[in-house]
Amino acid sequence: MKSRDPKRLAFIIMALFVILFTASSSQAQPPGSTRTRICPLNVEIPDDLTIRSVKVTGRRGVGPLERKLGQMFNGKIYTRDLHRQAMAEVENALTNEVNASFEKQLRIVGGATSAPSGAAFLRTDPCVELDAANKSVDMIVRVLFLRLDLKDLASNLLTLPRSIEPSFYNKMPAVLRTLNPILDFDVDRELGSLASLNVSTNLLEFSKLLKGEELSNPDLRLLLNFEGQKSFGKPFYATKTDLVLSKIRPSQTVEQLDFSAFFSANAQPLNEMREVTNDVRIGGQVKLRPRKRLLNTVFLSGNYSGNRHNVYDPGRRRLVGERNNAGMFRGVVDGVVFNGFTRLGVWVEGAEVNGSPDGYKRLAGLLGYQKEFGSGTQTLGLEALLGGGKAWGRVPVYASFFGGNSTGNFLYDSPDSQTITEFPAGPYLRSYGKTQASARSAGGAVTGGRNYWHANLSLAIPVPPWSRRLIPEEVVHFEERDIKLNELLENFTIKTAIGTIGADLLDPIIEELMKKDPSLTEDEAAVLGAPIAEERAKKIVDRDVAPNIRFIARHANLIAVKPLLMFDYAQIGGTSGSSLRRYAAGGGVQIVVILARAEIGYMKTLPKMSGEPTGNVVFRLTFQNLF
Repeated sequence: MKSRDPKRLAFIIMALFVILFTASSSQAQPPGSTRTRICPLNVEIPDDLTIRSVKVTGRRGVGPLERKLGQMFNGKIYTRDLHRQAMAEVENALTNEVNASFEKQLRIVGGATSAPSGAAFLRTDPCVELDAANKSVDMIVRVLFLRLDLKDLASNLLTLPRSIEPSFYNKMPAVLRTLNPILDFDVDRELGSLASLNVSTNLLEFSKLLKGEELSNPDLRLLLNFEGQKSFGKPFYATKTDLVLSKIRPSQTVEQLDFSAFFSANAQPLNEMREVTNDVRIGGQVKLRPRKRLLNTVFLSGNYSGNRHNVYDPGRRRLVGERNNAGMFRGVVDGVVFNGFTRLGVWVEGAEVNGSPDGYKRLAGLLGYQKEFGSGTQTLGLEALLGGGKAWGRVPVYASFFGGNSTGNFLYDSPDSQTITEFPAGPYLRSYGKTQASARSAGGAVTGGRNYWHANLSLAIPVPPWSRRLIPEEVVHFEERDIKLNELLENFTIKTAIGTIGADLLDPIIEELMKKDPSLTEDEAAVLGAPIAEERAKKIVDRDVAPNIRFIARHANLIAVKPLLMFDYAQIGGTSGSSLRRYAAGGGVQIVVILARAEIGYMKTLPKMSGEPTGNVVFRLTFQNLF
């Protein structure tokens, strides 16, 4: 596949997103239609209408529920009482134990249940579609469902695209429940067009996942994970098969504890060379919750691996064939700075080469920041990265640093993903393909770097006519008063979050008060502890939950198209001590469609370096809450 093919494919995908944007923006009824949609239902309608169908707004698993409701109500004369019954059935389906256990198993950010975490905002509204000519009505249950995880608060820190329509997970096809597949697509100058598939299943609950039954213990999981990535038309691939024993919330401070063993097989580019590796690794990870604004969540992991590295030149002649024993430590910290999401990663690695202690050591760090600036739904999106690394000892070519584009994203990917668990390859430089930018030896030969650093900036600029807000601009009736829907979501969700987290904090406060004063009864301690728990909960919500709630209520878009500006600087130092500096700038478009964000653009190297590419097409697709 030639280098122009990824560019063509990226622009085809961009065109599809624009078509989807145009189609989704159209609200007009078909020509000649006699149907009238009323949502929410705030007017009187005729009392002799026959219910033709029952529809439920949702993203996944609504079909079986709609069929059940159709059997209950189709053919009856419409009444408000029947509509309320349908709404109750929908709410019960969202909050039942079976659906809740699947949400927990799939690690959905904010489930539908009210305990132990749950949705902070769940509202059903009656809507109808009238067919006056046939005296019939389609009964609609509109569900507004905001996913916020009130246990794993760090899941709410990053302002990602998300839908406010629910999924009925236990009603989804068995293959989705058991394997939780995630598809991805990427484009890179060096790798070409890439397709990725990740699947994961809990071996301890496999039969219940298959049958759609309530899970017995979602907090203890034996996960079998597979990650696969293959280039179209080029000999590059990456696979990882992982077996993980995971315990959720073993203590207040330790939120998750994992032990893992995995095998990976990869063929990846190194400038004009190709590296083929096989790696067997054992290790563990702990997720800690200091619950500080800057140190909200801390991931610490370590592993020991035995691996084989083969490096081939463009003529497929093997240049290097070595066996390594390596140990690596990784730390990732998520937090909030100036109301923006901040992530810091540190990697330390030491390796023996071919059994000799005369190996190499490496250190790398990466700091990322994301924030939306502005009011209303027209916000300026900012993303920034700053990173660097250094290697010591007898550093083989496959452990040297090469710069270029990345198929993952440090800010948005899960800390468990291969993008973040693996040692950084080198500086992030989007005008080059993956690992395409190199250092130079004293004689001018291409070589890997011994040190690097880089800085990157992306700006997404709002254009008001090219967006539609996520929360409909409408007034609803709530608690004997009329209120804007987005204000209701914001106020109600924050209040619910404080109440839920406060209730979770109350028990240890009661124990603490009774230890200090043994004469207190449990009821008396509860009365004294309630305002203390509420005050602590307010601080937690203001710090970890409210910023994201306000973003969704005030700023989030259902659909938005924003021009994108991008700037990169990178420096790679070679064995001679000299450093090559590279600059890049470019532009493109960022497209948000409900729960997906695509970024497509072109980065150009400034100025062009002799013998190196002039630029690179950049394509990135980010999903949140796919199911």
